[in-house]
Amino acid sequence: MALVSKIKYGLLCLVPFIMCIYPYMAAWPIIGYLICWLIEGDLVCKGRAIKQNKFVWLFSGFYLLYLIRYLFSGDYDMGWHIMQVKLSLFLFPLLLVSEGVKNIKEQKMFIYTFIAGCVVNGLICIGYAIWNLAVNNVFVFQYIQFSILLHPSYYSMYIDVVMLLVFYLFTNSTVVLNKSERIFLLGATFFLLFILVLLQSKMGMFISAALIVVLLTRYALKRGYKTVMGLLAVGLVVYFVTFHFLIGQNSRVAGAAEVITSNKISASSTESTQVRYYVWTAAMEVIKRAPVFGVGVGNESPVLVDQYEKDGYTGAAKEKLNAHDQYIQTTVSTGIVGLLLLLAGFLFSFITAVKERRFVYGTFLVIVALNFLVEAMFELQSGTIFFGLFNSLLMFNFVI
Repeated sequence: MALVSKIKYGLLCLVPFIMCIYPYMAAWPIIGYLICWLIEGDLVCKGRAIKQNKFVWLFSGFYLLYLIRYLFSGDYDMGWHIMQVKLSLFLFPLLLVSEGVKNIKEQKMFIYTFIAGCVVNGLICIGYAIWNLAVNNVFVFQYIQFSILLHPSYYSMYIDVVMLLVFYLFTNSTVVLNKSERIFLLGATFFLLFILVLLQSKMGMFISAALIVVLLTRYALKRGYKTVMGLLAVGLVVYFVTFHFLIGQNSRVAGAAEVITSNKISASSTESTQVRYYVWTAAMEVIKRAPVFGVGVGNESPVLVDQYEKDGYTGAAKEKLNAHDQYIQTTVSTGIVGLLLLLAGFLFSFITAVKERRFVYGTFLVIVALNFLVEAMFELQSGTIFFGLFNSLLMFNFVI
């Protein structure tokens, strides 16, 4: 069974690598992991661990609420697709709670495969952009045109978590890194920071700049290098802002600022800053009609599109956009009940992280919670696999 356990963990480590490149293929190592989990046996003890841990049911209960709303909704075809997309939110807590705390070697193996996946994604994007410039004379070094494998918001969130994990590896006294590991981690970090600027995700840039300041400040307070690290933090923030605005006239932050300051708002626009205002407004109208239990799983898209058309938001209607906010999207689907359960998951987990001084887990939750403000990240497997896996690992297995 030792061999099965090794294969099982190897498959688990493969999930974040594939998730970074082609999320829909990540289902295969997840299935392999589940099979190994069953073959490994000791199901009675595993069942006991599942039963006794309250956080398992808090996390998986969110999916069960969606399942209940799916069974009582009208669109079973679309609802079934949504339930498949969100399945990781249910499976990972149940499977990982019985795994126990992972040692440093296992933690490093998982973190390295995740970082490698992010780096490979970046190399593919740069190669694609260079090819387009050389062959087609087309500049695609920004935002969606550049990030061809993942939406920039998701990729930026991944990179933020990479920075957090690299900080953990470098600053934790129990982690021993050899020279090649240090070179890999530093090289990957600076490469991904460069990619982050090209992604042009407004929330991603904001979170990254804040995260760098927090990490460097924490390091300075622990080591006593306050002045030097403070200056370095300021320098990195200036780097982000300057590089971001110098990257070209099509800077998304500059464009968003122009829209806000000039009040150039159009209901037919699909520009992200404007369209979020419209979809949030329309979504709130939908919520008012079904505030407690929502419109049901599978009905969200047609109901929202109908509201866009009714309100004259032609840009949002044409693109059939979701609510672009996970809290609002959850409320549309499952009502205030679903929203409270989602918030409870974050709140109780964050309280646990603070009480147990688990800096990495607490910061991870803040990163995800902020991203949820501008993206409905549970609508794609890029979000559900990422959160289901990392949230469960950091809560049950890594304890950092």
